[in-house]
Amino acid sequence: MPFCSCRVCADASVNPVGKNARSRPEILVETDRGKFLFEISPDIRLQSARFGLKDISHFLVSHWHFDHLYGLLELHAWSRFTMKGDISIYGSGNTGAWMEKSFAHVPKKVHILSPFVPFDLMGVRVTPFPVHHMRGKDGQGSELASNNTFGYLLEHGGNKVAYLADYYSIPPQSMDLISGADVLIADGTYLFEEHFPPKAEQLGEKDDPDHLHGKNIIDLLQLLNPKKVVFHSITHLSELSHEEMTSKLPQGFYLGFDGMIVIDPSKVR
Repeated sequence: MPFCSCRVCADASVNPVGKNARSRPEILVETDRGKFLFEISPDIRLQSARFGLKDISHFLVSHWHFDHLYGLLELHAWSRFTMKGDISIYGSGNTGAWMEKSFAHVPKKVHILSPFVPFDLMGVRVTPFPVHHMRGKDGQGSELASNNTFGYLLEHGGNKVAYLADYYSIPPQSMDLISGADVLIADGTYLFEEHFPPKAEQLGEKDDPDHLHGKNIIDLLQLLNPKKVVFHSITHLSELSHEEMTSKLPQGFYLGFDGMIVIDPSKVR
């Protein structure tokens, strides 16, 4: 975090490739037909250099908040001069409207997806599904009212992987869709809130109504009965190291880290 000297940030500053150096969420998906990225992280410039990412023109975006979309500004020159407008971004209707309003100068093709309507991307069956993340906009009168934040189910080679960006609740139909996934990749922003030190930022973040907090995260994900859970968006708020947090997780739950391989490509048919 900017200007932070807590023990986690201090370690990240001297060990920038260690597991405590946590950049914003981005997930690379590769098949024999191509590759695409989940999210357009503000850290995409550094991530693409560190991991040698090349020639990516398709992006799945969960919603329009800064940590999931604003790397689009870094892709302006890439899209304009190299791809010549061929960059394709997939997301919800409200995310598409936000991109057209806020990033009109970036050449792009915005593909608006409908909840529970699957499509093919690089040979992967992708099914978007709504989750509730913005209490002022989600429209709780209907299970399907959310056209703001999408999760995604990926099916390929016998593997079923579900991605949850940010959420405070998941509609029942979305729960049914992703139940029993081989891997569930989920937001872990407020993991171990009971360990937050009594500092101004930590105390303020405890009031965030648009995320699940603490033990409620684990309880909800266990209801989905996944074979494996991997957390993204690990913050410094608990001031626990990667190893300390890992030791407190239930069996089958893991902390994501930069460069982590979730499914070994050699094992995907």
